[in-house]
Parts: sequence; structure tokens; C-alpha cells
Amino acid sequence: MTATIATAITLNHFDPNNADPSTIAAKLGLGVLALLVIVITSTTANAVNLMAAGSALTNIFPKLKLTPALWCVTLLATVVTFIPVYVASFLTTFETFLDSIGMFLGPEIAIFLVDYFWIRRRHYQVDALNTIAGPYWYTKGYYLTALFSWVIGVISYLILNQFAIVHAYTGATFIAMLITALFYRVAVQLQTKKVI
Repeated sequence: MTATIATAITLNHFDPNNADPSTIAAKLGLGVLALLVIVITSTTANAVNLMAAGSALTNIFPKLKLTPALWCVTLLATVVTFIPVYVASFLTTFETFLDSIGMFLGPEIAIFLVDYFWIRRRHYQVDALNTIAGPYWYTKGYYLTALFSWVIGVISYLILNQFAIVHAYTGATFIAMLITALFYRVAVQLQTKKVI
């Protein structure tokens, strides 16, 4: 990655082919050996990602066994892999994917951090995390304050991403995380005062 950035700066031009390891390996005459290394490293990286996704699916649906969950996420990933073939630009599709990650996970991470470090002060009752009707059960298993804060974060991301200066320089993720964190903190504080 550093070499690609340095080349782009030196040449004052970015060629996407210079960022593709297989193209560079072919230009350097490394051929089949380099291609095998690229395929094997890509396979192992994707296997780890699929394992994590399958495991997450079994957490969402506890009755689902790991092997069928792995097949589900593998088939879904295979279908999603072909989306750029039918869309005009791979880069546009990839940027949309990255925007989606920032939009959905940014506010979620902000809620996790505020809840763990600021509200609960790094103290959870670990034994009670999976207890039905326990202290973390909230409303039928959903913490509506966190869910509403997350929605506020996603909406703020969508609004902020429309501003060219935000989109070009900082991106909307960190600002949306800050808005989500503040909203969640204030909402929890107001709820706590009502309970007391």
C-alpha cells in the first residue's frame, strides 16, 4: 500500500492497475509463484472472515449449527462478490460498501464505547449478559435507548455525508460517532434521573 501511494505521489498520477498485486507480479515476471501466494493468502483471509460471519450468525440464531451457518454466509458472500460485475464501476461499489460500514458500525461502536467506559465504568455483570429478564434484558431483549441512538447516528451520517467538505476531508463516520455518543450519554442520563 505504501509503495502504491509513493508511486502515485511521485508520478502525480494514480493508476488502479498499480494497486493490483497480480498485475504488479506479472509485470515483474514473478508469474505463477506470485499468483499462488496471492491466491493462498486471499483464501486464508477470506476463510477467517467467513468463520467470523458464520459464528456471528449462530449467535443471532442459537438453534443454527455452525456448518449450515458457514454455508449460508459463504453463499451470500459469493453472490455479493458478483455485484461489481453488474455495476458500472467496481470502485463505486467498493466505496458504497465502505460507506455502509462507516454508517452502520460507527454509531454502534460509539454506543459500545460510551456504555462500557463512561456509563458502566468498565463493570458489566458478565453472568447476567445472557439472562432472560436480567439487568440487561431491557424491553423484551432490546435496549430501545441504544437502538434509537444508533438510528440517530445513521441518520446523522446520511445528512453529514451530503456535505462536500465533510465527504472530502474527514468523512462522516467520526462526526456521526460523536453525535451518537453524546445523544446516547444524554439519553441514558435522562433515563437514570427518571428512575431515581
